[in-house]
Amino acid sequence: MFRMIRLPLAGLILASLIAGCSSTPRQLSELPTATDAPIEDILRRAERRDGAEANLLRLHAAQTAWDRNQPEQVRSILAMIPQSDLPLDQQQRFSELQARSELALGQPGSALRALRHPSLQQLDGLSPQRELDIQLLRAETMAATGEHLNAAQERMFIHAMLPEAQREQNLNAIWESLNQTPTDQLRQAAASASGETAGWLALAIIPRETGNLDLQVHALQQWRNRYPDHPAASSPPEAISRLMELHAERPEHIALLLPFEGSLAGAADALRDGFLAAQYNALSQGLAQPQVSMYDSGNYADLLQFYQQAQADGVQWVIGPLDRQQVARLAALPELPLPTLALNYADSNADAPAGLFQFGLAPEDEARSAALRAWEDGHRQMAILANREDWGARAAQAFAQQWQELGGTLVGHEIIDEPAAIAGQIADLLRVQDSERRNQRIQEVLGSSVTVQPTPRPELEALFLAANPLQARQIKPTLVFQYAGDLPVYATSHAYRLSVHGEPNQDVDGLKIGEIPWLLHNSDPLYDTVVSSWPAAAGPMGRLYAMGVDAQRIFNRLLQMQEQPETRIQGATGLLSLDQDGRVRRVLSWGEMIDGQLHPATGSSEW
Repeated sequence: MFRMIRLPLAGLILASLIAGCSSTPRQLSELPTATDAPIEDILRRAERRDGAEANLLRLHAAQTAWDRNQPEQVRSILAMIPQSDLPLDQQQRFSELQARSELALGQPGSALRALRHPSLQQLDGLSPQRELDIQLLRAETMAATGEHLNAAQERMFIHAMLPEAQREQNLNAIWESLNQTPTDQLRQAAASASGETAGWLALAIIPRETGNLDLQVHALQQWRNRYPDHPAASSPPEAISRLMELHAERPEHIALLLPFEGSLAGAADALRDGFLAAQYNALSQGLAQPQVSMYDSGNYADLLQFYQQAQADGVQWVIGPLDRQQVARLAALPELPLPTLALNYADSNADAPAGLFQFGLAPEDEARSAALRAWEDGHRQMAILANREDWGARAAQAFAQQWQELGGTLVGHEIIDEPAAIAGQIADLLRVQDSERRNQRIQEVLGSSVTVQPTPRPELEALFLAANPLQARQIKPTLVFQYAGDLPVYATSHAYRLSVHGEPNQDVDGLKIGEIPWLLHNSDPLYDTVVSSWPAAAGPMGRLYAMGVDAQRIFNRLLQMQEQPETRIQGATGLLSLDQDGRVRRVLSWGEMIDGQLHPATGSSEW
């Protein structure tokens, strides 16, 4: 008895494909939206077709593979299809599938190239939903490749066209992309932007240019007055909403705990003056600031006695101490009576108690900055020259760790000490003697009249230097003598002497040196004010004045930095962030020694 089997529409269409009847689809719109057929069956049918029909079947197989979450198979199927032979709508589908599969396979660069295919430059022929899907994919892919500003602008363009349920997510994605865009890019884009885009860029710049939480809130209020109808005004990003909450929760009374007597008194005075300069600057702008009480840390053998006194005085937050041993004792406590921003780092890597934050001018920050800068400059194989002092060993260890995390290779590490031995250590590191021996053998074979210049080991691309000025003076001349005068050297700020009167440093021209923006660019908003009151702030003591300024800026945003790890402060001592252990990290600006003076290096950012 004959039985009739009913197939769903998709199955009927697929059946026609398999049977090869006259109704075989020849357009993308005629393909089924889904199928249960094995992908291999579709591909076998494609082998029995020629030209456009075969390409269409393979495109259908690629779409089916994507629907089944098989990006590797999508890639392999698309490789069988000559995209240029396809009509426009099929080229668009090809490009979209290629982009989605490459992104899923961790190849955002390939995905972005697919999205920039000419077929996707004009989306007018697509349905509104398909157009939105591709634009969202484009934004996601741009963000994955580091084109954060372009990703944000793509999302701004489509925001009003999105369904209401997707808009909050899109707003947060815009903000996330803007947060990852360098400040100079934001400023450049803002100079020519208008409308909602201008509002977004102005909003993103506020946290970059304003270090004080009160100033941020004031700037946000001005922004709202200027852009009352902006999407972020009625539905602000979570980070902006939290800023307002943190501002409302800020303490009203803080303690400045410093050693105002003894060997650290000069450093304490500079820190205090820098801190209060930033405090008074905020007050001069009509912004309320917490009451500041001064405590001499030298008066307390046990810092718990200080905390008892501070609590009795109504203190809610502590900034200090400065002494490294005192910070270590705080870090060893199970808990702190009051949240504290210490002005140094504990040596121990053990977990510090909740509420303890640490900020200082650590050589590790300069070393990590050197690794980042050298990597950005294109180097991949480096060696270390570091002295025996504690800070030199710490810098070398931090550089090595950061360099290897980036993917770089260390090809040598010399510990320098006695000036008389440095030349020999550099020669060993460069392996110039090996080159000389090879050249000698060449001369023996070809004749003594042949002149061959020795060369340093070819795999060494640059050096990291952690040395004092006396040691650093020997580096460049020795490199020249060892036929490596062009070898880049990245050094910490210990490598040169900074003088208020501008005396030149000898024999260090060409060194690349990490330095705080306060001293390298002199462009901090408080620089002129502080230096006019304390001229020493333009010299070596400037690092401590700048640290005091940044301590005030960090304190005002600590909770924000803790809750929002992407937060960055463009500080006087560097680009500041907070790690998960409560330690403030700094990325420094870079200078180059020219005629004995440090000048901003090409590409050195002020953020």
